[in-house]
Amino acid sequence: MTDREGVWKDRVQAARRLIEERLDEDVPLEELASAAHYSLFHFHRLFRALTGETVRQYARRLRLERAAYRLTHGDDDVLGIALDAGFESHEAFTRAFKGRFGEPPSTFRTQKREAHSARSTAGKEQDMDIRIERRAPARIAYVRHVGPYEDVDTAWKQLMKWGWSKMMFGKAETFGLCYDDPDVTPAKRVRYDACMVVDHKTKPKGPVEIRDMEQGTYAVAVHEGGFDTIGDTYAELFAQISSDPTDGRRWTLGDPPSLEKYLSDPRKVKPEDMRTEIWMPVG
Repeated sequence: MTDREGVWKDRVQAARRLIEERLDEDVPLEELASAAHYSLFHFHRLFRALTGETVRQYARRLRLERAAYRLTHGDDDVLGIALDAGFESHEAFTRAFKGRFGEPPSTFRTQKREAHSARSTAGKEQDMDIRIERRAPARIAYVRHVGPYEDVDTAWKQLMKWGWSKMMFGKAETFGLCYDDPDVTPAKRVRYDACMVVDHKTKPKGPVEIRDMEQGTYAVAVHEGGFDTIGDTYAELFAQISSDPTDGRRWTLGDPPSLEKYLSDPRKVKPEDMRTEIWMPVG
């Protein structure tokens, strides 16, 4: 990638972040172009060239994928989910949802819940240990990866190279933020942030961006084994939070991203010996 291509990518990422942060709004194109430091004429064309989607298509896809997550893991009725996704009627939402996922929302909900239930109970002998953790607000430095989860190494290498230069490597808390369900989002469009907690005076450089992460409450469980089976632990965590009290109360699953803390270095241990904490937002 040339320096110029890197600048284009970073600027378009600023606009994508704004869309994600205000997904319930139709952010004006002029505001997105301003965030990317381009004229409206150049921004619209560059966004499509780098993402393969127009701004409207990008926002619409994220809303539909969020709706798919809520159908699978929440109890809201279809109309409420449709309205939250920006549709004015159940019928319009159903047409759009079926066009994206190949089946109407009610069918999708039934099939996904059955599949997750089967996946979470396969080989299960006892309930997993889950704890509730509350995270304080923090400033994070991060590198965004878009593509298959198995290719996130590049983002981590870029973040750690920058971290070394700031004398933070080995001291700061690090984790990954996972925004998309690979069973729903095409692999080439999956979003992941390699993150490091930093001081409020820290300045970004190159592919590294800085933002504030809000406080939140999470259900935490440990996945033991390689990343090829981590989806089963996610499914079990979803199922247990949805059906059983934890810490004396019932919780509802919040929207992604989930947070992953890597307790083992994959360069130093075998896949079957790896341990990863999964943090799912709850409320």
